[in-house]
Amino acid sequence: MPLKRLELYNFKSYRGTQVIDLGDAPFTCIIGPNGAGKSNLMDAISFVLGVKSAQLRSTQLRDLVYRGRKAAQMDNDEAMDMDDEAGETLTQTENGTDARSAWVQAVYEDEHRKEWKFRRNISTAGVSTYHLNSKAVPWTAYNQQLEKFNILVKAKNFLVFQGDVEGVASQDSKALARLIDRISGSLDLAPQYDAAKAAQDKATEASTANYAKKRGMLNDAKHFKEQRDEVRQWERMRDAKDDMIKRHLLWRLYHITNEINESTRQVEEANEKLTELRTSVDKNDRKLREAKKQQAQAQLNVKKREGTVKKAEKAHEDKKPDLVAVETQIAHSVKKAKNAGSLAERVEKDEERQADNLKTLEEGAEDIKRMMDEAAERQRKKSQASGKALSTADLDEYRNLRSQANTLAVDERQKVEALRREQKTLRDALVSVEDKLQQAERQKAKLTGEIDRLSDLDEDTSSKVHELNSERERIKAQLDHAQAERVRINLKETEINERLQDVYNQLLQAGVDKRENEREVKLKETLASLKRVFPGVHGRIVDLCRPTAQKYDRAVMTVLGRNIDAVVVDHEKTAIDCIEYMRNQRAGQATFIPLDTIQVKPVPERLRAFKGARLAIDTIQFDPQVERAMQFACSSTLICDTLEVARYICYEKGQEVKAVTVDGTIIHKSGNMTGGQGQSGGRKFDDKQVEALKRLKETYLNQLKELNQSKPEDKADEGLLQQLARLDAEHSIAKDDLDSTRTRLRGLREELKHVDAEIKKTLPDREKRAKAVETAQKELDKLVKVIDDADDGVFANFCRKIKVSNIREYEDVQLKMAREESEAMEKYSQQQARASHQIEFEKAQLQSTRERLASLRATVEKEKKNVTVLEGKKREIEEELEALQAEVDRQRQKLEDVSKALEEADEVVDSLRDSARKTQRTLDKALKEIASWNDEIEMSASDRHAIYRRCRLEEIELPLVKGSLDKVPIEDTTKEMAMDIDDDGTQLPAETNDFGIKPDFDQLEDEDKENGSEEVGREFEAQIAKMKGEIEKVVPNMKAVDRLADVEANLDDAEREAEQTRKDSKKAKEDFQSLKKQRCDLFNKAYEHMSGCIDKIYKDLTKAKNMPTGGVAFLSLEDAEEPYLSGVRYNVMPPSKQFVEMEQLSGGEKTMAALALLFAIHSFHPAPFFVLDEVDAALDPTNVSKLARYVRHQAEKSVQFLIISLKSTLYEHADGLVGVYREQEENSSKTLSLDLRRYVE
Repeated sequence: MPLKRLELYNFKSYRGTQVIDLGDAPFTCIIGPNGAGKSNLMDAISFVLGVKSAQLRSTQLRDLVYRGRKAAQMDNDEAMDMDDEAGETLTQTENGTDARSAWVQAVYEDEHRKEWKFRRNISTAGVSTYHLNSKAVPWTAYNQQLEKFNILVKAKNFLVFQGDVEGVASQDSKALARLIDRISGSLDLAPQYDAAKAAQDKATEASTANYAKKRGMLNDAKHFKEQRDEVRQWERMRDAKDDMIKRHLLWRLYHITNEINESTRQVEEANEKLTELRTSVDKNDRKLREAKKQQAQAQLNVKKREGTVKKAEKAHEDKKPDLVAVETQIAHSVKKAKNAGSLAERVEKDEERQADNLKTLEEGAEDIKRMMDEAAERQRKKSQASGKALSTADLDEYRNLRSQANTLAVDERQKVEALRREQKTLRDALVSVEDKLQQAERQKAKLTGEIDRLSDLDEDTSSKVHELNSERERIKAQLDHAQAERVRINLKETEINERLQDVYNQLLQAGVDKRENEREVKLKETLASLKRVFPGVHGRIVDLCRPTAQKYDRAVMTVLGRNIDAVVVDHEKTAIDCIEYMRNQRAGQATFIPLDTIQVKPVPERLRAFKGARLAIDTIQFDPQVERAMQFACSSTLICDTLEVARYICYEKGQEVKAVTVDGTIIHKSGNMTGGQGQSGGRKFDDKQVEALKRLKETYLNQLKELNQSKPEDKADEGLLQQLARLDAEHSIAKDDLDSTRTRLRGLREELKHVDAEIKKTLPDREKRAKAVETAQKELDKLVKVIDDADDGVFANFCRKIKVSNIREYEDVQLKMAREESEAMEKYSQQQARASHQIEFEKAQLQSTRERLASLRATVEKEKKNVTVLEGKKREIEEELEALQAEVDRQRQKLEDVSKALEEADEVVDSLRDSARKTQRTLDKALKEIASWNDEIEMSASDRHAIYRRCRLEEIELPLVKGSLDKVPIEDTTKEMAMDIDDDGTQLPAETNDFGIKPDFDQLEDEDKENGSEEVGREFEAQIAKMKGEIEKVVPNMKAVDRLADVEANLDDAEREAEQTRKDSKKAKEDFQSLKKQRCDLFNKAYEHMSGCIDKIYKDLTKAKNMPTGGVAFLSLEDAEEPYLSGVRYNVMPPSKQFVEMEQLSGGEKTMAALALLFAIHSFHPAPFFVLDEVDAALDPTNVSKLARYVRHQAEKSVQFLIISLKSTLYEHADGLVGVYREQEENSSKTLSLDLRRYVE
C-alpha cells in the first residue's frame, strides 16, 4: 500500500518518537475512545503533507508540539510564528527532549515499490521545514514531488476532516462550482482570466466607440451635404404652414369649449335623479344583508346538522364490526359445544364398552379363581386314587433310606433347590415382561388410532385455516388495492392541484382573472370599429410588437409607458378621422401616431456598444411598416440587465439617455430614478399564452373530475372491513383449534414414541429372561442326574423289594401328581396374573376415558355459558345499534328541518338580490351616463390640453385674449382628475383646467364658428398635411454648412484611430477566448467526470436487498457557457423516495449524498490513499454497512483507505486496525496495529 507507516515525534498528544505501522492493508480503520488522539493522527498525516496549521484545529505551529505534564512549564516563551507555506529550509535539533520541537515523517511506497520519506519539522523557532528522503528541500520541491504522486495539497484530495461531510452536504451551488473549479485546476487561471476579460472589455469598448464615432462622422457629412441646399426652401414654406395650423387649432378649441359646456349641463341635470336612486339601493342592500345573515345562519345550522349526522352514522358503522365479531364468537362457541357434545357421545360409548370389558375381565378372574380351587381338589382326589400304598415298615425303611440319601450330594441338592427357586423367579419375571409387552402393544394400537384421527382433524383444520387465510389475503388485497388506488388518486389529485395552482398563479399574474374595466373593453371595441371603417389603422402599439424574450416583458411595458395603448395609423388625416369618429360615437379618447408626420430622431449607434444593455427597439419584434411608430415610442431608451449596468451607463459614463432595467426600474435622462412593482407586468404580451393556460386549466379540472369519479367508494371498503373482521375472528378461532389439535397430536406422538421405546427396551429383556430360564433348566438337569445317581445307590435294594426300577418311579407317581397340581396351579396363577394386569389396565383406561368425558362435558357447559353471555352481549350491541340508528334518523330529521329553513332563506335572498340588482342596474345606468358625459368632458379637456401643449412644444403663437402658454404643463394632467362626489351622493361634472388661458376666437371667421363638422376639420388637416409633406421634403439642418467642414477635417484622424483599436480589440478577444477555453476545458473535464460517476457511486452507496438499484444522484450546470462563474446543482433521490431539495433530507441521507460527492471528486484526481475522519457519525448501522461495503469494494482497486471511526459496523469490515489509546502515566497517546486478514477463515 502507498502509505506504509507514520513516524511522529512530540506531535500533539503523541510524546516522544512513535511509529505507526499501517502495513499493506488496503482498508485500515483507526479506532479508540474519545480523547485518545485518533483525530491527532489524521492531523499528523495532514501536517506532513503540507496542510496549513489553521486547518489542523490550531492557530499556531506551537500548538502542534506535545504539551504534556512535563512540558507544561515551558509555555511562557514567546509565541511562535504562523505557518510558512513557502517553507524556509531551517534545520531542527532532533536530540532535544524539551517538547519545543516536533516532526512527522510519512513513508510512502510508489508503484515501483520505492520508499519515499516525507518529513515536516517544527523547529524551535516555530518555523516549518521540509525534508524529502532525509534531505532538506524547499516547499515548492516538496509539493512538486507530492503532486507527482497525485497528492494535491490545495485541493485536499486525500483527506476529509471531521465535519467536512456536513459542510459538503449543506453548501450551495456556487460553493460546489468553486470546489470543482479548484479541483480541476481552472481556478489557477482565474487571475489571468480576469485580466484578459478586463482587457477585452476595454478594447471592445474603445473599438466600438471609435467605430460609432467614425460612422457618425460619415453620416453627418452625408446629411450636411444634402441639407445644405434645403435651408432656403424650408424657410419659405414654414410661415404658411404655421398660419394654417393656428387657424385649425383655434377652430378646434372653439368647438371643444362648446362640447365641455354642453356635457357639463347634461351632468348637472342627471345629478338631480341620483339621490332617490341611491336611497332605494341602500334600502334594498340593507334588506339583502339581513337576509344573507339569516341565510348564513341557516347554512351554519345545516353544516352543524350534517356534521352531527355524519358523526352518528360513523358511530353506527363503527359499532357494526362489534356485532359481527360477537356473532362469529357465538357461532364458534356453538360449533365448539356441538363438536364437544358429539365427541362426548363417542367417549360415553367408549366408556360403556370399557366398563363392559372390565366387568367381563373381573368375571373371568372369578372364574379362574374358582377353576384353581376345583383343580386343586381334583388333583388331591387323583393322588389318593392312583398312589402306591406301602406298609408301615416299608415307609419307615423309605424314610431312613431317604435320610441317608439326603446326606449324599448335599451341595447338588442345595443347588437344585436354589436353581428351582431361581427358575421360578425367572419364569415369573418372564411372564410379567410378556404381560407388559402385550399391554404396550395394545397401548400403541390405541395411540396410533388416536393419532390418525387427530391427523385427519389437523389436516381439515389446516385446510380451513388456509382457506380463511386465502380469503383474508384476498379481502386485504382488495382493501390494499382500494387504499393504494385511493392514495394514487390522492397523489395524482395533489399533483394536478399543484399544477392547477401554478396555472391559477400564472393566470393571476397575467391578470386574466381580473375583470377588464369598461374603458379598456370599450377601447378594444372602438379599435375594431375603426379598423373596419377606416383603412390604414394598424392597431395599438402593444398589439403590434412583442418582446424577443420573456424577460424583457416588464421592461418593454415600462419603456412604452403612456404610448402602450397609442393607435398607429398611416396618415395624420386618418388619425383626425378616427378622433372625430370616436367623438361622435362617445367612444372615449385615444392617442394616435400617424406614420407620415411623426418626428423620429435617429438612434445613436454608440449606445449599442454597452455590454449588458440593449436598445429597447432591438428587444421587440414588429412589422417593418410600423417601424417609425416603434422608434417614436422607444426613442433611444436602453434596457439594462441589472441596475448596476444602468448606473454605469447613466452615471459613470455620463450618457444622457433613459435606462430601464428588466425589473422595471427607470433612470431618467435628468438622473432621477423611478422604481417599484407595477401592476401591468407582462400580461399584455401573453394573450396566446393566457389562452393556452385557460385550456390547460380546463384540462386539469376535467382530470380532477375523472379522478373523483374513479375514486373507490367508502361503503365498499366498509363491507370489506366487516368481512375482514368476521374472517379475523374465525381465523383466530380456527388457529386456536389447530394449535390445540397439534399440541394434543404432539403429545400423543411423544407418548407413542415413548411406548415404542418401551417395546424396544422390553423385547431384549424378554429374550434375556427366556435365555436365563433355559440356562437354569440345563443346569438343573445336570444336578438332578448327579442326585439321581446317588439315590440309585442308596435305594437299589429297596426298589427291588417294592418292585420298581428306581426310587424315582415311586416318587414320580407322588411327585407327578404334585407337579401336575403345581403346574395346573401355576397355569391358573399365570392366567390370574394376566387377568389382574388387564383389569388394572382397563381400569386406568376407563378412568382416563371418564376424565376426558368430564372435560368434554365441562367444555360443553362452558361454551353454553359463553354462548349465553355472548347472546346477552349481542342483544346489548343490537340495542346500541338500534339506539344509534334511531339517533341517526333523529339527526336526519333535524337536518331536513334546517335544510327546509335554508331553502326558504335562499328563496328570500334570491328575491331580494333580484330586486337589489334591478335597482342597482338603474343606478349604474345613470352613473354610466354621467361617467360617459364626464369622460367626454375629460376627453375634450385632454384634447384642449393637447392643443395647448402642442402649441407650447412646437412654439406656435396662438392668439390669446388672456393667459400664457407657459403655464401649460408638458405632462398630461387630465388622467389625474378625480370624479367629485358630494356628501349627498351626487356626482359633480368633471373639473377641467383651462390654465387661465382664453383664446382669441374673434380671429375665426363666422363660417368656421358655425360649422364644426368633421369635414371642415379634415379639410384643415389635409391642407396642413400637404404643407407638412412639402416641408418635410425640404427640411434642412441649419448648422449643416458649418459642421460639414469640421466633420471632414476630423474624419481622417478617426479612421487611423479606429484601425488601431480594431487590432487591439481583436488581440484582446483572442487572448480572452484562449483563457476562457482553457478554463472551460479544465472545468468541464472535471465536471463531466464527476457527473458521469456520481450516480453509480450513489447507487453503490445506497443499494440494499430490498432496493437493489439504490438511489439516483446527478449534477447540473446553471450556466453551461462559463460554468465556473455560476453554480453546479447537486440533487439526489434516496431509494424509494421522491425528489426533494437537499435541505429537506435527513442527516443520514445528507451524509450519504455528501460521501457520494466526495468519492466522485476523489475519483477525478485520485490520490493513492484517502483519509476520512468520523464520516459515519451521522449514519445509522444500515448506512454504515453500506459505506463499509463501498469502501471495501474500492479498497480492492488499489486505493488505500484510512478511516477514523467509532462504529464497529464499519471497522469490522477493515483489513487492519490501528488502535489509539491514552497512556495515563506518560500522559501520551499510544497506538497498536492489528492485521485482521490473518484471522479470515
